[in-house]
Amino acid sequence: MKINVTLFALLFMSFLLYGQEKPKTSKVLFEPGNISTKYVEYGATFTRDGSEMYFARSTQQWGKGDMKSTIYHAFFDGEKWSTPKIATFSGTYDDSDPHITPDNKTIYFISKRPSAENTISSDIWKVKRKSGGGWTEPERMPNPINSEKSEYSPCTDLEGNLYFASDRLGGYGQGDLYMVPNKEEGLKNPINMGDILNSETGEWNLGVSADGNTLLYEASQRKQNVSGYGDLYISFKRNDSWTIPQNIVELNTSGSDLCPFLAEHTEQLYFTSSDSLKSGDTNIYHVAFDAIRKKYEKTAEISLVSEKCLTNNAFEDRYASYSPDGEKILFESNRDGTWEIYLMDKNGQNTQQLTSTIADSRRPSWHPSGKKVLFESNRNGKQELFTYTLGNGKTKRLADKTIEGELLFASYSPKGDKIAVSLKQSEDKSHIILLNQKGKFLKKITNNEKRNYYPKWSSDGTEIIYFSRKDTNNQDDEIYRYNLKTDQHIRLTNWHKHNFCPSWSNDGKKIVYVTSMENTRPEIYIMDADGSNQIRVTNNSNGETLPFWHPKENKILVTAYRNGNYEICELELQN
Repeated sequence: MKINVTLFALLFMSFLLYGQEKPKTSKVLFEPGNISTKYVEYGATFTRDGSEMYFARSTQQWGKGDMKSTIYHAFFDGEKWSTPKIATFSGTYDDSDPHITPDNKTIYFISKRPSAENTISSDIWKVKRKSGGGWTEPERMPNPINSEKSEYSPCTDLEGNLYFASDRLGGYGQGDLYMVPNKEEGLKNPINMGDILNSETGEWNLGVSADGNTLLYEASQRKQNVSGYGDLYISFKRNDSWTIPQNIVELNTSGSDLCPFLAEHTEQLYFTSSDSLKSGDTNIYHVAFDAIRKKYEKTAEISLVSEKCLTNNAFEDRYASYSPDGEKILFESNRDGTWEIYLMDKNGQNTQQLTSTIADSRRPSWHPSGKKVLFESNRNGKQELFTYTLGNGKTKRLADKTIEGELLFASYSPKGDKIAVSLKQSEDKSHIILLNQKGKFLKKITNNEKRNYYPKWSSDGTEIIYFSRKDTNNQDDEIYRYNLKTDQHIRLTNWHKHNFCPSWSNDGKKIVYVTSMENTRPEIYIMDADGSNQIRVTNNSNGETLPFWHPKENKILVTAYRNGNYEICELELQN
């Protein structure tokens, strides 16, 4: 059989080239001269059938202070787009970021128009389509969907869930992404979408697919950015968690790239780009989205942890712990002017103040029955231990006249018959000791002249973990494990600058703790109970500390530095 070698070679090379061909992701200027003009156009949105579009236009210069924009409207007749006209609900005030819902019945948009709330920031408004055509009068969305700060780029999915960006207080940085679930009672309370998507820099103009499983948004000042302004990122929802956002490098320029919209009728991604820092042009572009989606779906990764902040105020909230049944959370706060003990539901709601004194009440922990709280207070001139009974509100002092020093970081044994506590005798000297349930001295666990703090019991009551400076010349903190039966101490950590605040997992197989290097904020790590497999689970320059593992679930409470003060946040670990 005679083989045409040349033809075979050509076919083989064609096969290789086909297999290596990169997806086409060239962006195209949308409707030049008609919709994309010499002015600034941005924030395109389309009806699901592609017959109508809305967008914002400004005659002012991009990136030169506050722009006043107007929302425009255009029709597609099957062959061409009509000349855009000002939407009936716009033209008087500063309006932008329109979004038409998947059912084509509502348009959400941003406006600085006057309202009964007398706000001066950009708020989310909506209009509804009339049965005979046209739109209703604009209606401002209520607080807390809107806030005293600005809201940006509202969008929805098929379930009616509302997404938007805001620089409101309590976020992770300059601007964050939020979601308002569409429940039976409608749209009510926004939820911060967490630190997988949000960061200490800015997250802004976003778009979501109709099924709610693909999210695109603008992020500014990230290390991965092509631009120092805004780049487009993409994330996918998997098992109710968002994947780690990826920079869409094919589309981002040295200018601003923002306002993404996924159009189902053409499978195109529409977005706004200023193209470069030198260019004054800012217009709407589109690109085939399927190739982009497939590429980034292949490389999408799930984060080890997702975060949800349970408190959000201008005060300091710290030292949180779950109740034995996991339904309540104890914490300390200075929101009353002094440090007091507070109780709230596991979702952060229904906060109740337990103590109220002129002195400070600090570092609460639970009795295993869930009916009593152990805490320390300086109401008698030094840190001593007290109990608070939840049923009747009675406070009782635990005392032993033979003990000299201050008692800190106390915790009950699993049976509630013993208390492990740090006895501070000076700034550089403290011991871990055991007390009975009435506060009487039982045993001294550590026997060195260094700092030993933060004892926590294992679930079976046979071991205690703590951190100490006994082997580091009182310079660095390391974590130790003490066995009450053998009286042996085992060092578990030996790296970084400080390792501290350990807490057992609910099954006793893991230990969560805090570590920090020189001049860095602390981060959360997890290791096996023998000190092996030390894994970092948070990566946030603002820092987290004081972890406490949920008694039943794979969740950890932390004290996190957010928005200039400490808040109580919950980390949910991915299985």
